[in-house]
Amino acid sequence: MVRFETEATDNGADTVLRVLIRKDIVNTFKDMISEISHDVIWDLYEGEDYRDKILAEKWDVVFGEKILEMEDTLFVQSLRELELALKYAAARKDLETIKARFNLLLYTPELQGAKIKEILFQVLKFYNSFSIFALVSEKGVHRHAYVDFVTGGNYLSLIYHEDLPLNINSHTVFIDDVPPDFSPAGLGGRKIILGMDSTPKNNIPFVEIPPLRERKMDIPYMLDGVIKSLQFQGKTVKIDDDLTKLLIEYHWPGNTQEFLEKVYEIITLENPVDQAMKIASGIDEIKGLNLKEFVDSLVEFVEKKVIKKALEENEGNRKKVCEVLNMNYKTLSYKMKKYGLT
Repeated sequence: MVRFETEATDNGADTVLRVLIRKDIVNTFKDMISEISHDVIWDLYEGEDYRDKILAEKWDVVFGEKILEMEDTLFVQSLRELELALKYAAARKDLETIKARFNLLLYTPELQGAKIKEILFQVLKFYNSFSIFALVSEKGVHRHAYVDFVTGGNYLSLIYHEDLPLNINSHTVFIDDVPPDFSPAGLGGRKIILGMDSTPKNNIPFVEIPPLRERKMDIPYMLDGVIKSLQFQGKTVKIDDDLTKLLIEYHWPGNTQEFLEKVYEIITLENPVDQAMKIASGIDEIKGLNLKEFVDSLVEFVEKKVIKKALEENEGNRKKVCEVLNMNYKTLSYKMKKYGLT
């Protein structure tokens, strides 16, 4: 089996065409694939080994008689049909990449929001410009989401260790948790994306991905991404404006990973006190936290939810609500007005 690799293309795609051809047309076939902007893996058959070769791989295009039903495989029997089938299969691969990117933009929380879109397309520009570059971010940022986007999901993912394999058969490789003094020697001939917690020391170009506390305006869109992914699974979820405001006030030291873990748990809780406590739980890092604003938001969130629930349970009778909440009438009236509960 032979692999024919093209030059890198502007779309950053790494999709591969798999083609089975008859041995006597190999020279004409080579001319055809030189015009295809995809890597091509191809194999030859002659005579009796045709059936075995068909079953050996999931082919995109087969030059020969259709002796088996194979989903998504194009069977052709003339050179003109082969030329058209190659172009069609390449276009289909491009469409799959576009759809994958669209789904990532629609459903992946890490990639939601206007601020991060600027970073995302900077990553795409670097992918199309450099054979090796780094994504630099704090822990908890989902660096792999950016790699998914620029490659259409077609890459090999590795976690750094000292004895990285050098015989990697992949056009694009993502190596995460790489130390800043890493040297890429021996990894040439392919696209290399490095995931780092600090800026590289070996003049490797890099894109710095901001922590979540520096892109809080993206949080409502990230929440939408979570909701859409759950709706896609057939679940009904609603996050109100008060909870969204509280999530924005929090400083998210664990970035996207912490955000997802807490949001997925919060939406299973009905008690506003439990929701607020879940957001505030595990605050080990105070960098970027405005304590007064966050505490004020916590108190207001719980207070509003509790008063609203008490009003509903007592059919709007303020005197009964005062008794239940051990609150005087004047204070209750003030807070109802403050929270728009009148």
